[in-house]
Amino acid sequence: MNQHKRWRKAGVAVAGVILAGTVLLALLGPWLAPHLPGAVVDMPYAPSGEAPLGTDHLGADVLSRFLAGGRMLVLLAVGALIVAYVLGAAAGMLAALRGGAFDAAVLGLVDVLLSLPSFLLLSVVVVAVGRGTGGVAVATTVVLFPEIVRVVRAAALQALQHDYVEAATARGERTRYVLVHEVLPNLAPVLAADAGVRFVGAAFTIATASFLGYGAQPPAADWGLMILENRDGLALQPLAVVLPALGILVLLLSANLLIDIALPAARSVRHRRGAHAVTCVDRDDDQVPLQVRDLTVDADGSRVLGGVGLELTRGRILALVGPSGSGKTTLALAAFGELRPGLTVRAGSVRLAGWSVLGMRPRRLRRLRARHAAYVPQDPRTSLAATMRVRDHVGEFLRARGVPRAERAERVREALRTVRLPDDDGFLRRRPHELSGGQRQRVALAAALAHRPDLLVLDEPASALDPVTAAALLADLGRIRAQGGPAVMLIAHDLAQVASVADDVAVLDRGRIVEHGPVAQVLMRPESEPARRLVVAARTAAAPRRSGAERAVPVESVLTLRGLQARRGARRVLDGIDLTVPPGGCLTVVGPSGGGKTTLLRCLAGLHPSWEGRLGLAGHEAARGVRGRTREQLRSLQLVPQDPYDSLNPRHCVERIVARPLSLFRPELDGDARKARAQLLLERVGLDRTHAALRPDQLSGGQRQRVALARALAADPAILLCDEVTSALDAPTAATVLALLDELRRDLGLALVVVTHDMSVPVRLGGDLAVLADGRIKEAGPAEAVMAAPQDPVTAQLLAAVPAVPALTAQEERTR
Repeated sequence: MNQHKRWRKAGVAVAGVILAGTVLLALLGPWLAPHLPGAVVDMPYAPSGEAPLGTDHLGADVLSRFLAGGRMLVLLAVGALIVAYVLGAAAGMLAALRGGAFDAAVLGLVDVLLSLPSFLLLSVVVVAVGRGTGGVAVATTVVLFPEIVRVVRAAALQALQHDYVEAATARGERTRYVLVHEVLPNLAPVLAADAGVRFVGAAFTIATASFLGYGAQPPAADWGLMILENRDGLALQPLAVVLPALGILVLLLSANLLIDIALPAARSVRHRRGAHAVTCVDRDDDQVPLQVRDLTVDADGSRVLGGVGLELTRGRILALVGPSGSGKTTLALAAFGELRPGLTVRAGSVRLAGWSVLGMRPRRLRRLRARHAAYVPQDPRTSLAATMRVRDHVGEFLRARGVPRAERAERVREALRTVRLPDDDGFLRRRPHELSGGQRQRVALAAALAHRPDLLVLDEPASALDPVTAAALLADLGRIRAQGGPAVMLIAHDLAQVASVADDVAVLDRGRIVEHGPVAQVLMRPESEPARRLVVAARTAAAPRRSGAERAVPVESVLTLRGLQARRGARRVLDGIDLTVPPGGCLTVVGPSGGGKTTLLRCLAGLHPSWEGRLGLAGHEAARGVRGRTREQLRSLQLVPQDPYDSLNPRHCVERIVARPLSLFRPELDGDARKARAQLLLERVGLDRTHAALRPDQLSGGQRQRVALARALAADPAILLCDEVTSALDAPTAATVLALLDELRRDLGLALVVVTHDMSVPVRLGGDLAVLADGRIKEAGPAEAVMAAPQDPVTAQLLAAVPAVPALTAQEERTR
C-alpha cells in the first residue's frame, strides 16, 4: 500500500470521526445538558458554580444551551436535504426524460430561482411562510432545489443515452420504472457525492437563518440563535458566541474534508507492495516512442495482462487484435500510464518517449502525454463535445498543449487537410450533429494529430463505420504513415479490416501476446490457435452462405411498413420506405453511415419522435410511438441494442435483466417460475445457470450480447430488431452470435430485422437485403442475388470496400 493511499485512508478516518462525533453530540446533547436550555441559573454573563462555562444574556447555562442547540440544526439540514432531493431528483429526471415543454418549464423555474441571491430567496420564502423552524426548513428546501434539479437533470441526460434505457422504453416500461430502476441506480454515486456538498450548504443556510432571527425563536436553544443573542456581550462572555460558532465551524469543515478526501478527482496507478522503484530515464532514440516490457496487471486476483512486451516505431502501424476481454484496452491505457479502477501493476515497465510512466506524478504525466501522445476513442457519436464547433474542438487540443494563439488557426486547418476534411470557414463552424459518422471520426483524428504526436493510439476507429467510410479512414492512416507520421497502435477486432494498413500485428489472447510479426506472415501462416481462429473467421465472413432451401413460410407478413417518412429537426432523413417481413424471415438493412439505418430501426421500435407512414404488426396497424401501442404489439416487437457493453444495466445481475420482461408480459408467473424461466432462456442462448448471478462487467462482449438476446426472447416476440449487434465484437464471437440468431429464426420462427454496416452479416444470415442510402432504399431483394449482381452504385461501393484476407495457394494450404 503506497504512502498516498495510507494518508488518504487516515484522512477519511479522521474526518469521519470528527463529523460523526459532532453530529452525535448535536443529537444527544439535550440529554447530556445539566440544565434545561431555558432555565435561568444566575445573573447574565456571570461565572457560576451551576454553570461551568458561565451564563448567557438571560442568565441561562451556556453549556446546556450549546449541548441542546445543535440538534435542530442537524435535523433541519438532513430533513430539508431529503425533501429537496426527492423533489429535485424527480423534477430533474422527468425533465430529462420528457424533454419538450415540460423540460422548458422546469428549467424556467430553476432559472428564476437561481437568478435570486440565496440570501434574498431565503428571506422571501421565510416572510411568505412565516418565521420559525418550519419556515426555515421550507426556505432551505427552496434554496437547495434548483441546483439539485440542474445536477440531476444533467446526470440523467447522460444516463438516458444508454442502450439499456432505450431497450426498457422500447418494451413499454412505464416512466416510473425507467427512472427508478434503470436511471436512478446509476445516478447514485453522483448524487451521493452531491448530497454531501448540499448538506454543508443546508447546514450553513439554516445557521445563517437562525443568526438572522428567522429560525428558532427564544427561549429555544439553537447555535445560530445563540450567536445572535450574545453578540453584544462578546467581551463579557465570549464562550456564549465562540462555542456555538465553533460547533457550526467543526460541523461544516469536517463534512467538507470528508467529501474532499473520500471522493478524489483522480486516483493514481496502483503498484504492488515492494515493486521496483520507478525511474525516469531520458532516451536519445526518439524513433521508439513506446516500449512495454514484461507488463503484468492483475484485477482482484485474476490476471488481466501477463508478461506483455512490445515496441512501437515511428512511421509504422501495429494492429493489436484479439477477442473481447483479451486485454487490448488495458494495454492501450497502460501506454498512457493509466489503469482502470481495481487494476494493479504487478511487474513490468511502460516507457513513453523514453520516460517510465507507471507511477509518475499526475501533473508530470499529463505534460508528457500532451507532448508525445494522442488518443482517438472508438465511438464517433461520443468522441466530440456536442456543443463545440470543429475549430474549437481541434483548437482546444492545441491550446492545452501550449501552441501560441497566433498559430492555432492555421494549425487547425492543416490538421483538417491532413485527414482530408474541408478547411473552409463553413466547415469550421459546424457542430458534431452536423457531421456524418465518418466526418466526426476524422475530426477526432485531426485533433489528435494537430500537435504532431510521437504516438497515436486508435481504439476500434472503424468499428462503427460502414465499409466505404472505414476503408477511407484506414487509407488515410496509411497515407499519414507514408509521410513519416507517428507510431500508431491500432486496436481492432477485425483482422481483415486492418490487414490492408498495418505493418505488424500482435494477437492478444487472455492477457498474453500469442503471436507477433509482419501482418502478411500472420495472415498466411498463423502459428497460434487464437490467430488461426481470427484468420479463419475473416475468410469465412467473405464466403457465400451455404445453399439450401429456406424453410417454407406463410405468405402473410408479420411486419409491413408503408410510406415511412421521418425527420430529424427540419431535415428529412427517411423518405418513402416500404418494407415487408414474413414470419421466420430475415431482412438485413445495410448502407453507408448517415444513410438512416438507425433512424429506421428506431421508428419501427417506436422510439423516434417524428415520422409518418403506416406500420402493420401481424395484420393490425400499430401506433407510431411506444406509448400508443398495445401490450401485445410491444411484446411482439423486441429490440436488441447495438453495444453489448451498454445494452445491460451495470447495476443489475443477469437473472434480473432477463426476468424483467417476464414480469411485464407474464404477470401470472411467480418469483420462482420467473427465475426458472430466466435460467432456461440463458441456456437457450448458450449460457449456463452460473451466469445468472453475475453482473454485466463480469461478462465478455459475446456473453453480454447473448444476455441481451435472452432478455428479448423472454417476451416471446414475433420480431427481433437487431441494431449493429456485431459491431463491437471480434470476428469469431460475431460469427457465433450470427449463428445463434440464424438458429433462433429457424427453430422459433422469429422474424429478424437486422441493421448493420457489416456486409458479412447478410452473407451469413441470408434472407432479404435492403440497401439504404440518403434516406431511400436504393435496391432490395434476396441477399445472394443483390450481392452477386448489385444494380446500384452504392451497393457496388459497399461490396468493393469489404476487406478481404488473401487466399492461400494450394501449395501453402498443403504446407500449413
